[in-house]
Amino acid sequence: MKTIAIDLGGSRVKMGVVDNGKVVHWAMVESNSSQGLAPLLPKLEQVCRPWLEEEPVDGMGIAFPSLVDVDRKKILGHNGKFPDYAQVDLERWAWERFQLPMVVENDANAAALGEGAFGAAAGVENFVLMTLGTGIGTAAVMNGRLVRGKHYQAGNLMGHLPLKVEGRKCAGCPGVGCAEAQASTWALPLMVAEAKEDSPLKREKRVDFQVLKTYVDQGDPLAVSLFEECCAYWANCLISMVCAYDPELIVLSGGVINWGPQLTDRLIRTVEERAWTPWGKLQFRLAEHPEHSVLLGLHGLFSQMTGEGR
Repeated sequence: MKTIAIDLGGSRVKMGVVDNGKVVHWAMVESNSSQGLAPLLPKLEQVCRPWLEEEPVDGMGIAFPSLVDVDRKKILGHNGKFPDYAQVDLERWAWERFQLPMVVENDANAAALGEGAFGAAAGVENFVLMTLGTGIGTAAVMNGRLVRGKHYQAGNLMGHLPLKVEGRKCAGCPGVGCAEAQASTWALPLMVAEAKEDSPLKREKRVDFQVLKTYVDQGDPLAVSLFEECCAYWANCLISMVCAYDPELIVLSGGVINWGPQLTDRLIRTVEERAWTPWGKLQFRLAEHPEHSVLLGLHGLFSQMTGEGR
């Protein structure tokens, strides 16, 4: 089975053709998500069309960075990305432009499906995934099945768990002081601007975690303090997932994880020290397919929902 898989990210769209669990074509375009879905669709079609002319494809899967009703194929809300989602019928677009049936899924759920079927969590019945990108994405698998809940939000909102009373207002949810508002790529410039300490970091035109790492490596006190603060929030988010979902494995993914062992070792150490796991020791793994796990998960979901297996 072959599927076209599209991962709609806040900054980039990752796209590919997946053939029986292998990505055989791959492309990436800028998403400009604040401008909406409608202006983006012609760009996606331009990439997809040559793939369809080259070989037959059975269906399409689309991952969205917010809550999704996977059964009705409806996007349930947005967090500042693609604000025109309610006016765009993706299922109709896929059929009218390509004559392809379609599935749609939350991006973190799709990543968990991909890593569970083809990557770091293969063969593991109970695991959670946290992806650190523009925001914080989470998903949970219990007894071999994605946790969804009555309203399709179980497992997905741990990045919006309130962790600080009277904290920062979140740009993605109605909350205040949630994990994403306190420590994420989009929140980092605010963290720098609000800090009382002076630092050359404050004079950077653009601040992301790659820039922060440069200053941390130089021993800049403000940068080190912000790095430690972010790690503490992320660790608390993971500990909350351990309390809520009782996983045996935690999978870490997303661009921020590329920071390296300085970050991941700190997260793992903190979670191991503070999570209550009287049954034994948690496993931690990095995503095996960080660039493609969402695409692989969409492929698996389409196969599952059309009853054709993998």
